[in-house]
Amino acid sequence: MENILNKTERILRLRSYSPRTRKAYLLYISEYIRFSKKDGIKNKQKAIEDFLLDKHRRKQSSQTMNLVLNAVKFLYTEVLKDPQKIDLKFAKRSKKLPIVLSRAEIKKIIEATDNSKYKLMISLGYACGMRVSEVIKIKVSDLDITDNTNLYPSYKSQVKEY
Repeated sequence: MENILNKTERILRLRSYSPRTRKAYLLYISEYIRFSKKDGIKNKQKAIEDFLLDKHRRKQSSQTMNLVLNAVKFLYTEVLKDPQKIDLKFAKRSKKLPIVLSRAEIKKIIEATDNSKYKLMISLGYACGMRVSEVIKIKVSDLDITDNTNLYPSYKSQVKEY
């Protein structure tokens, strides 16, 4: 199993997958291998279905189920070079509306913070619709105070957004 995980990590790095994706894929691939060995399942399709059903029984979200399926598909197609197609559909994603806070609630959150650095981070992040990871990584050089603009790069897609 260790050999397969090392090979998987190497391929993921060569393809420039993000560290979080690599970590998640390696976690779910190792879980899948342990699961299929424990149950002694030889049929690939049945093993994947049983693994996904086990995740479903454990109340995993549809996004997690899709991540697990993608990780297992990556294992078979890219690492093991198995030509047999995995014929499984992705889970339906939940259609929840995002929670939008009122101006008064935002003001309460900002005023509840004593540290001016955190006040600025909360204000900037909420006003610009930034992800938490983007707020944490932003630098003073990314801000143009004179024009009141924020020239932050989107750290997820590695493309500058203006």
